[in-house]
Amino acid sequence: MMTIDVVRAGLFGYAATAAAFLVLFFLALRWWNQALSGLLLIGASAITGLWAGATAYSLYANASVGPLAEGLELLCGSSWIVVLLGLLFWIAPVRRLTWAAATAGIAVLFAALTVLAELGGDAGDSSIGLLVTGCHLLMALGGLALVENLFRNTPRSRYWNIKFLCFGVGALFAYDFFLYSDAFLFRRTSLDLVMARGTTTLLLMPLLVVYAARNRTAAPQIAISRRLAFHSATLIGAGLYLMAMAGVGYYVREFGGTWSSFLQAVFLVGAILLLLVPLSSGSFRAYLHVLVEKSFFRSRYDYREEWLRFIRTISGAPDASGLRARVIEAVCNIMGSPDGALWLKREPSRFLLAQSWNASRWNLAGEAAIPTDSALVRVLEHSQWIVNIEQHRSSPDQYPDLTDIPDWLAGLSRGWLIVPLIHHEKLFGIMVIGRPRVERELSWEDIDILKTVGQQAASYLAQQEVDEALAEAQQFQAFNKRFAFIAHDIKNLVSQLSLVLANAVRHRENAAFQADVIETLRQSVDKLNRMLRQLHGRPKMVEPTVAVDLTVLLRDIVAHRSRMTDTISLKLQMNSVTVVADEERLKTAVDHLVQNALDAVGQDGHVEVRLTDAGKMAAVEIEDNGPGMQPEFVRDRLFRPFDTTKDSGYGIGVYESREYARSLGGMLEVLSRPGRGTIMRMCLPRVEAA
Repeated sequence: MMTIDVVRAGLFGYAATAAAFLVLFFLALRWWNQALSGLLLIGASAITGLWAGATAYSLYANASVGPLAEGLELLCGSSWIVVLLGLLFWIAPVRRLTWAAATAGIAVLFAALTVLAELGGDAGDSSIGLLVTGCHLLMALGGLALVENLFRNTPRSRYWNIKFLCFGVGALFAYDFFLYSDAFLFRRTSLDLVMARGTTTLLLMPLLVVYAARNRTAAPQIAISRRLAFHSATLIGAGLYLMAMAGVGYYVREFGGTWSSFLQAVFLVGAILLLLVPLSSGSFRAYLHVLVEKSFFRSRYDYREEWLRFIRTISGAPDASGLRARVIEAVCNIMGSPDGALWLKREPSRFLLAQSWNASRWNLAGEAAIPTDSALVRVLEHSQWIVNIEQHRSSPDQYPDLTDIPDWLAGLSRGWLIVPLIHHEKLFGIMVIGRPRVERELSWEDIDILKTVGQQAASYLAQQEVDEALAEAQQFQAFNKRFAFIAHDIKNLVSQLSLVLANAVRHRENAAFQADVIETLRQSVDKLNRMLRQLHGRPKMVEPTVAVDLTVLLRDIVAHRSRMTDTISLKLQMNSVTVVADEERLKTAVDHLVQNALDAVGQDGHVEVRLTDAGKMAAVEIEDNGPGMQPEFVRDRLFRPFDTTKDSGYGIGVYESREYARSLGGMLEVLSRPGRGTIMRMCLPRVEAA
């Protein structure tokens, strides 16, 4: 009783489906806009309606699905595959002849399967029935792969047009895959799933109506992706392989006799190896890429994908190989080559090997140089030819201006193409690309893309050389800057030692003076050693949080200067004021200001060093009664490095003092009037505020 009810429900479901797709047929016919996609939809709707009607009639007459319904079922599935193929390969820029041949091949294949379906029985009755079930599975798998390709290749702006077709047809093939997977596994066809198939197809029909309505004015614009075509070809190939392996495995199990388990185990391992080894082979994948490109596309390259891959390779994470190796890899990837090498103009007279990529088999030695006056360099620079080494070896007449190629380069067994890297119309470098994994003819499209990426690669390499030159210049600049500051300190030491020498004759019998001379020499030696460390970029490491007592520091500076001149005095308005600083650097900064003041007043003036309270800061003031400075000079020139009015000066003492005060969180102020002297006021945060 249950079986009769299921058949009756299936009958009504298939009948309703036939009527619904008849309505879709007339709607699609009315909305047809002379586009191929609309015509294919009309045909698929008619065939689906005929299949549903034939199945309903067979259930009404015989309470089972007859051979005619089974044949129309295969034709129905193939019609929706043709719809998907039409959207992918007719509208997209691929070869129409290839599409037509593929469609004809599919039609012949499914016509043969229809005959097999009529000769076979249920999937569990015979090996022919099992084969037909496998073909149904294969068709469902191919349909799902095409739906996935269509959805992924449709621009996001066109999802509105295509998504309901993908949902409807995808669900149709997904149900078929579920139905025939169950039949293949259990060697019988589920009656419940077969009867429910009509009703589920009916539920999908509104999605197709929406698709037809949304595409009445224009066909959806699809742009097929090479990567997805390659992946789909791999997926379909893997499906075919697994289906074939399953069929052979079934044969081994049924007819293997007492050796069945042994043969199954050996066959399983062999089948897995047979699948994995080709897929892991670079040559096999390259061959598959070439096959897909030749079969489905007018142009050899997807320029967007190639350009993005080129940029990703060059701008990848820095590694030990460096930019030059990544540039070679990026160019070789476009041509499918596994190795290459790069020559740059390292000497005025020749190009030297700068980098190689996977070219260990080339045996390039130190003599692998290309003279700048050779015919090869002249041709590459003026003609910008892409030279095929093998072609030049066999037919040199094709390169009339290229009279010779260096012997070591012409003898490279792995060498294939010589690519000039042109930058600003000059030959910047020469790249040699190894033979590709799959032999291919060099076309005008290859030449154009190699010229373009060669220029781009040359710009990257030229930019790197500019960056390296700039970094080297910055190193020299830093060295020169350190040397300038050190020269300034040496000048101050020379001034101190000159005073010592000037007073040595007069006070040579004075024991106290001799002790001062020894102390001055010791301090001078310490300063010179510290300068040498700075010159080498290895300054003495000092604890950055040392508390320095300004009163002690100023007393030392003034006492040292007082031994050489009586024009300096000290006035402390605060006792035991501490700041956080490097004592040696702070002492040097203040001493620069004192030295400048002493130079300004000469032997007849006076300099006063004061320590005053400035709120949260302590102020060190150095006042002199010298000639003073003009406001314009203080504003525009005083703190500019290497700008000075002294014949023996360097113009960096005041600049260095101000920068160090700022680094401590303080400042340096200048109060000067022409004819009335100058006050240099250095304010530093006291240790309580710090």
